[in-house]
Amino acid sequence: MTGVRSLTDGLRGRFGRWVVELGVLVLLFAAYNLIRAGWGDDPVTAFANARRVVGGEGWIFRSVELPLNEWILRVPALAVAACYFYALMHYVMTPVVLLVSRRHGGWHYWRGYWSIVLASAFGLVGYALLPTAPPRLMPELGVVDVMRRFADYGWWGAAASAPRGLGDATNQYAAMPSLHFGWSLWCAVQMWGLGTPRWRVAAVAYPALQALVVLATANHFLLDVLAGGACVVLAYTVVELVGRSVRRPLTMVASRSSS
Repeated sequence: MTGVRSLTDGLRGRFGRWVVELGVLVLLFAAYNLIRAGWGDDPVTAFANARRVVGGEGWIFRSVELPLNEWILRVPALAVAACYFYALMHYVMTPVVLLVSRRHGGWHYWRGYWSIVLASAFGLVGYALLPTAPPRLMPELGVVDVMRRFADYGWWGAAASAPRGLGDATNQYAAMPSLHFGWSLWCAVQMWGLGTPRWRVAAVAYPALQALVVLATANHFLLDVLAGGACVVLAYTVVELVGRSVRRPLTMVASRSSS
């Protein structure tokens, strides 16, 4: 009976943790869609903020981002591949890495779990308070909306990766920060922590490719990318500091008990 009770308690505890983990992610996903769809969608403010970003980048936009956009348009096969990468990898790699991290377990998983929750929350605050148009919506800058140009090759239309007919349900002015890059950086940290050479190669390649894609397709400015990365770095820092403050007294209690 004791063994059965222990097994039942263990299953109940595991189920409770799953409920909490999934519940937080569901709430975050709901908030993500609500804020993207309902707040921060003022076009006047969004385009004004985008012009400030361009002014802040100065020669970087003209010398790096604009040539990248022009270059990828000259290679249609690469442009289509970049469109699919932008539309898919953000939603495939992140849950895969989260599940692999969960199998790995321990602090590596929990630090990553709460870091992506917190980083995404930071991003939502940015979307609500700092609506920013992406460069693809500003042809006066000389850029071309790559995904719109090659929409016949995929399911998306004129609203980035949103399926045709659903563009009105998304916030087109949620460019700052870039969580496409932010989540890819989060994936990189988690993959690097898995320790194997294969995961570490992926940890370097994935965010590098994501940064290249979001810039070349004109879905984000470089400052959007840096802001997305900052959200993740800040989130990991906060979670690490909180984790240390929680683990320290537990370690002291355990050492006293053993002595």
